[in-house]
Amino acid sequence: MTKESLDSDRVNYMIWRYLIDSGACTTHLISTGDVVLPSPFSILTAISSGYQETAVRLQKEWNVQDPQSLSCAPHVPNHALVVLLNRGLVYTAIDRELAEVTAEGDAVAVTGFFGPLTPTSSTSAAPADDEDFENVRKRQIDNEQPAMSNGPPPKRPRLSNGYENGFDANAMEVDEEQNGDEHAYPSPEQLPSPVVATVGPEQGTQIDKVNELSTETVFLELSDDQASRNAVLLQCEWNPRDPKILAAAGTDALARMWTLERTAADSEPDAQGGKPQFQPHHSLLPGSASPTTTVTGLAWSSDGASLAVSSEPVDDGTAKIDFWTVEGSPFASFNTFESPIICLRWNPSNTACLSISPDKGGTETVVTIMSPTNDEAIKYILPQHNLHEQVLDAVWTSNEEFVISGGDLLQGLHCVESVISPSRKFETREGHSIAKITYDWRSELLATASETGTIDIWDPTGRCQSFDAHQGNITALAWQPLPFPVAVGEESERLLVSSGEDGAISMWNARSTDSKPRSMTMGSAVVSLAFTPDGAFLAAGTTDRIFIWKVDDPVAPKASWLRSDQSGWRTPMSQDSAGDENQYSLSWDAHGQKLAYGAGNSLAIINFRR
Repeated sequence: MTKESLDSDRVNYMIWRYLIDSGACTTHLISTGDVVLPSPFSILTAISSGYQETAVRLQKEWNVQDPQSLSCAPHVPNHALVVLLNRGLVYTAIDRELAEVTAEGDAVAVTGFFGPLTPTSSTSAAPADDEDFENVRKRQIDNEQPAMSNGPPPKRPRLSNGYENGFDANAMEVDEEQNGDEHAYPSPEQLPSPVVATVGPEQGTQIDKVNELSTETVFLELSDDQASRNAVLLQCEWNPRDPKILAAAGTDALARMWTLERTAADSEPDAQGGKPQFQPHHSLLPGSASPTTTVTGLAWSSDGASLAVSSEPVDDGTAKIDFWTVEGSPFASFNTFESPIICLRWNPSNTACLSISPDKGGTETVVTIMSPTNDEAIKYILPQHNLHEQVLDAVWTSNEEFVISGGDLLQGLHCVESVISPSRKFETREGHSIAKITYDWRSELLATASETGTIDIWDPTGRCQSFDAHQGNITALAWQPLPFPVAVGEESERLLVSSGEDGAISMWNARSTDSKPRSMTMGSAVVSLAFTPDGAFLAAGTTDRIFIWKVDDPVAPKASWLRSDQSGWRTPMSQDSAGDENQYSLSWDAHGQKLAYGAGNSLAIINFRR
């Protein structure tokens, strides 16, 4: 008989898989002993924060980027470590019984693998000398099986695993063997609808179903040409004040604003068939715009009254920014930009809008502050910075102050009396590789994220606190919004959420020195994040699914949405080019009840009922 070898990778992989599988145990109906697992696409999200964090830490110390890429991974079944341990305990029990058989009537201490055992009817009487091993095993099984009677068959008893003296109600259900195939859990094909169980103080087991939102979806047309539908969506944004208005931008002159028609479902949450209906769109491009124009971005003012739209004709090399009212009427335009415009940011009072673009030669970067109400623009040059080589981002920290970031650059500037000048340069480390930046005006904390997975929190004095947040690139960074008039004291928690290509989502209290986050995982790279405006729910999207968590209870998702071949999603173009899509956008409406998800050639409006 050939014995398989064990190495550190195989042992670590089984432990890692055990942590992943154990997290799914939060979905068990512990009070009844029945086992219910989530559907395969949501297993990873059911991981409790403790197990998920342990799995992530193990993976980081193990220094294996993707454990599923190991050669043994495709051959290791779910719960393999539990199966091996259970079989080992059976082997130990058999070895113990053989010792009792060969003791020839002498008193033998009944000791299991984990310590002394209380004698039971199956172990108190020593078998006769002439009983062979097989008869000993069969007699033990017969003693453990209750006699059949009229009525439904009893449940198969689980292996005791050395707990013949009783079972600790707090023990993990992963130690049970529920199926005849010796796997701890049924296969995914046997699973009912997913549930999540949460044990509260003296309340037993509480069960909440994960809402599947795929049936609560409508799709918006991105192109008037029904035959081609070539437009690729780059960004979608709900109006921050009016939950009925949605804008979208993309290629092939895609610049549209829709108005939602109120339905019964908007006023009656339990009404049936209340999917949102949209009126015909307003175009957000001048009538003279070329059909090859790419609309690179859009930004609503915080009061929802104005919308900035940046665009560039593909064959021109120039770019422009138009400003539109919420009714869809243009009221200002600036057209002295080189392509591309990569950033649009309104200041807090909505009196000025910032943009970043290259200069004419491409060797320098231009920061422009526009005042659409009086048609004025102020420019500032970042010398010797090639925007094509290092993308920049910006955030306003007050009505006159803003910070530019990217790579090793983290520079504060202020705009006073029509002049932009440097204010403070933050001390970054070599190879900082800053890729994301966001500012929280409540705590006056600045957060940056690097391409290497590090998050830095900067206080008003410029001091920095760093966290190793992710393995690899951080894809999104966002502060939790707080509704008015919530007051935030100096010691109040301020949550910062990050996501990465490693599939992890982490919530950090930026005011704490503790580097331990609350964590979730989606199993594949997270491409977008979005908080509801009141900060109560968080949506995260991969290339093919969305999960929605309640922020104060992130152990398991509140709802899920799966991208599929449903009507309106797959188009003739996207059917062939789905693998090439690299732009994804998530946006909540002002009430936090509808989620817009844009990817490739489609824009889905997902109805979420809290």
